[in-house]
Amino acid sequence: MIIRQIIILLIISALLGLLVNTISPNGIELLGKYRDISSGNEPIIPPNAEEGDPSFIALDLAELEFNLGEVLFIDCREFEEFECGTIPGSINIPFDYLPYENLEQYLDSAMGFVSKDYRIITFCSGDECDQSLHLARNLQAFGYKNVSIFFGGSREWENYGLEFERRQDCGE
Repeated sequence: MIIRQIIILLIISALLGLLVNTISPNGIELLGKYRDISSGNEPIIPPNAEEGDPSFIALDLAELEFNLGEVLFIDCREFEEFECGTIPGSINIPFDYLPYENLEQYLDSAMGFVSKDYRIITFCSGDECDQSLHLARNLQAFGYKNVSIFFGGSREWENYGLEFERRQDCGE
């Protein structure tokens, strides 16, 4: 008898929750609209992107830039994640550990004093990580003119089957 009452209460609660969600102006979609991670022809643009941000590039353009070889890829993740796998030739500038007191000088040094016109692409793990956006904004503010954000990041790069560099085995 008590189990039956619990089941009835659960069903009523679920139906009431669905009803409220349906009529609410802030309702949550029941079926998510997820981007096909392997299409590669449209950039992922995060919800916190703002007018004036550096451009966002799709996987196919990031791959083209990589193959041309005249670009600096910057992996913004923590060092341990960078070591576990990254786009070959990338440098690691972990955004969460930047020294804010002399940030411009640090970034210039970490990037090998590349020209402010040199092609730079920032990325991190994927569309749940916005460190690449924040680093790109900083670079743009310091006068770097040719900065883009590959928001698909290392996850999209690897999932698409592109060359991936692992400096250590992380058991994934």
